[in-house]
Amino acid sequence: MSDIAFLSHPTVGHLNTLLSTGLRMREEGHRTRFFIPGGPSLGFRLKPDILNNVVDVPAMVERAGLPLERLRPALGVIFHAIRLARSSGYQESRIALELFTSGAVSTTKDILRRLERQPADVLVADFAFFPAALAAEKLGLPWVAVYHSGLPFRGPGVPPWGSGLPLGTEGPELQRAEAAEAELLAGLRRKLDKVRRELGLGAGPEDVLRTPASPWLNLVMSHEAIEAPRTGLGPSCFFIGPCFSTRSGTDAEGFPFDTLRADAFKVYVSMGTVFNDRPEVFRTLLRGLDLPGVQVVVSGGAAYPSLASGPLPSNVLLFRRVPQVDLLPRMDLVIGHGGNNSTNETLAAGKPLLVVPVGGEQHDNARRVEYLGAGLFLPHQELSPENVRRAVTRLREEPDFRRKAEALRTHLETTDGPTTASALITLLARRRAPVRLPDGAPRTLTREGLDALLAVVSAA
Repeated sequence: MSDIAFLSHPTVGHLNTLLSTGLRMREEGHRTRFFIPGGPSLGFRLKPDILNNVVDVPAMVERAGLPLERLRPALGVIFHAIRLARSSGYQESRIALELFTSGAVSTTKDILRRLERQPADVLVADFAFFPAALAAEKLGLPWVAVYHSGLPFRGPGVPPWGSGLPLGTEGPELQRAEAAEAELLAGLRRKLDKVRRELGLGAGPEDVLRTPASPWLNLVMSHEAIEAPRTGLGPSCFFIGPCFSTRSGTDAEGFPFDTLRADAFKVYVSMGTVFNDRPEVFRTLLRGLDLPGVQVVVSGGAAYPSLASGPLPSNVLLFRRVPQVDLLPRMDLVIGHGGNNSTNETLAAGKPLLVVPVGGEQHDNARRVEYLGAGLFLPHQELSPENVRRAVTRLREEPDFRRKAEALRTHLETTDGPTTASALITLLARRRAPVRLPDGAPRTLTREGLDALLAVVSAA
């Protein structure tokens, strides 16, 4: 069996798919461990809530029973994390990249020291966890880049990542977005080239975001059926389906499922784990959802104390957090911020979405849902009880939204993200050669497609 090291940013969204994969690989007998920037609990909560991720996210790995090594967080991360929590729109993408590059040299050296003490066969990391890729290159190790969706990749009619423009946009708006993206990418390349020089590495690739990050293996935790057209992916990039099935049931015990009304139209409201400290957003949504025959389940996150201290509509069930993967199939509609994990999990449950995005990729996911016909996009600046009510009425009464969401669910049911991820990572560890798509094979690996790929590799 192989020794697989998973490396993650300290956010729930970045960890979830890696954790599901790590759990599956452990079940199959591999040695799996996690490296995450973080520290022990201070005994009190910080403000803004995003700063608590350096405690909460490593703790998720420990609760799952997987070995964990806490990397030392860079000081600059705190500054950028505070800015990120207060940002919105395209600005959020820029700050996120500053956060991801902050302290890259020291974090890479920290990883190298740990791997020299206990070597790994393969590194698996979020595509934007740059120290993992740099450490792998320094050591000559195979590494796997994980993408939560296909959003970083361009394609016909697909606007720049983080722009939030509708698919098919043309003219001055698109030109301005492309100019802003080019500036962002050039700045990122300058920062990473400086890091590479400090680590004794040569110049890096021209584009570290819009082309597959790893020369060995790239896993997109999505399905082409729930994506806009993507091009330029190369032979080592696979769509493997959402990667969360091993989390189902992990925190469902004790949740009062019996309080869900069979006769109600049930709406689930969540604003994710980074931008959820906005009680005024929740209150606006809940006023719009104060409708006859509607029951609302709220995952309040950091906004929970504020929401719990004030009056709420009588149709609301408020929780700090919920077992989302288990809850979604019981809902009729989801209102969310458009995070990658929440979007994929909702589509995998076959439920329509009303997306109210806050930052970067969330706007793109809102446009993706809109493009797929599985929901509606409500811009944050247009958020009002009246607009929420109007959008929910459409999603409730127009059957096309439900039909299209259900059709996407049937596509996603053909995949098994954790099993496919484990099989491909195992293949990479065994062969120590890039894992490539056979000529003419579908890029999305269903269960049958995985079996066919493994048969081709075994025959070779």
